[in-house]
This record gives sequence, C-alpha cells and structure tokens, in this order.
Amino acid sequence: MRASFGRPDLVVSDLDGTLVSATLEFSAAITNGVARLRQAGVPFVICTGRMLRSASRMAAQLGIDSGLIVCYQGALVVDLGSGEWLLHRPVLPHLAAEVVVHMRTIGRHLNAYIDDEFFVEDMDEWARRYADYAKVACNVVDDLRATVQATPPTKLLVATDPDDAAALLPQLQERWRGRLYVTRSLPQYIEITAANATKSAALEFLSARLGVRREHTVACGDSLNDVDMLEWAGLGVAVAEGAAVARKAADLVMPRDELGELFAELADGV
Repeated sequence: MRASFGRPDLVVSDLDGTLVSATLEFSAAITNGVARLRQAGVPFVICTGRMLRSASRMAAQLGIDSGLIVCYQGALVVDLGSGEWLLHRPVLPHLAAEVVVHMRTIGRHLNAYIDDEFFVEDMDEWARRYADYAKVACNVVDDLRATVQATPPTKLLVATDPDDAAALLPQLQERWRGRLYVTRSLPQYIEITAANATKSAALEFLSARLGVRREHTVACGDSLNDVDMLEWAGLGVAVAEGAAVARKAADLVMPRDELGELFAELADGV
C-alpha cells in the first residue's frame, strides 16, 4: 500500500465521484474490495449527500443491506437492517424558509428534502435531471416556503450551472455563516444543511456508536463536501479525478480505479 496503516476500525466513503464515476456503476475491483473489508470484519459505511432511498439502492448494488449509512451530507444516519433513523439533524424551519425566499429572489432552482421525499415548486429541467439521476419521484408543491415551515427539511439543494455554482457558493456561505452548513458536491449542486450536519460530525457519531478509534478510521472522497471528513479521519484518501481542495486535504491521493485494491489491502491489514 502507498502508506502503511494496518487494518482500520472503520472505512467510510463518499459515493458519487468517489466510488462511482458519471456512469453510476461500481467497478468489479471496488465491489470486491468492499466485500473483502466486510468479510474481514471492518465496517464499511457509505457517507453521501444523496437521499436515503437513493443511497440505499446504490448500497445494495455493493452487496450492503445491513450496517449503517450516512446520507444528506451527514444530516441523517440510518441502520439499513432495521430502517431506524439513528441521527437526524434537519434545518430549522425559519432558516429553511429564509433559503426558499432567497432562492426565489435570485431566481435559482431549489430542492427540499422532507421525510426522504423530494419537493420543488416547479417541475423544471433541474428537477427532472435530479429525479432521473437519483431515480426518485418528484413532489411539486404550490408554496415550498410553507412546506418547509410545516416540516423541517433534512436538506436543501440549489441546482445551477457549474460556473454559477462556483460564483454563488461563497455568497451563500457568507450569508448563512454560523447558521447553516453550505457546501458543494457535484459541480452543479450547492448543498445546504443544518450547521451541525456535516460528514465529519456524522463520523463522530459513528465512532462513538461503533466504539472505533478516530485515528484508525479511513475516509475516501472527491469534493469540497468531503474535505471535513478527509481531515477528520486517521487516513484521508482522495481520488485523483476529484477536486483540488479534496486532494489537498487528503493524506493519500490515488486514481479511482485503485480504490478497490486499497480496500483489499486494508482488509489484509497491510
């Protein structure tokens, strides 16, 4: 292996851009590597911005139907076997309403996620793209502000062109600094969650629940929304195809195609 680490207590990984490319397919090497980790008794946890229903379907393709999964950028931790929501940190209703109003004002598309359902005010091209990508149904409502005030959303997502997302991100981060966590996942998506709903915060919860040591945790990612967990883990691994900010935060950088080999080596305690 590129860095001696031994068998970890826990391996967590982002999904899109890390375990899968734009094809949304797992390589045989990654599927086999994940199986090797699980056979060796090492918990493997997907940590993604995706909805639970979408992420759990992807997990099943990896042969994972039990154990824990982290969704919505860390706002939700679920036991796959029982379906129990172990941790849920939604956006406060007044802040969610504020986001809805601001996106209306500046004319940007917004998704809201409530009870693992996907809501929009307008079934536009962005809504159709997201529904197709995540393979989920879309709920159209007349007043998204009233919807998020009635039931706190787990996450909000701004969808826009990549160049616009890059320009808009720092403005939104400054606007809600200290009140909301604002980050970027895929180039066209800006993700908004509660201030304490991050991937690293979810890993803190996982480590306490599973009794694992932070310094013996491996985290894999590719984008800005993975930086905090890459820095939190004992070994942060970024894929070479990912964003520069993720590569800079990682202890180890490798091509996506080599992740499966890494998992197999970790399973063997190399």
